[in-house]
Amino acid sequence: MSKKHPSGLPYLFFSEMWERFGYYLMIGIFVLYMTDTQKGGMGMDRAAATDVFGTFIALVFLTPFLGGLSPTVS
Repeated sequence: MSKKHPSGLPYLFFSEMWERFGYYLMIGIFVLYMTDTQKGGMGMDRAAATDVFGTFIALVFLTPFLGGLSPTVS
């Protein structure tokens, strides 16, 4: 007896794949934008840009955890 995957699985897979692709692409561009001085970037030094980047990544992973701790409304 073989089990088939749910019919919506390809849609879920591709939406998740493109969401992750876009997220990791944008955070890479974010660092380049913060350190760029020639094409309209922010002109930060590399240490400051990596501090902002690290804070951003920490908050991306921390805020959903904090949202999960909130009490449920019944």
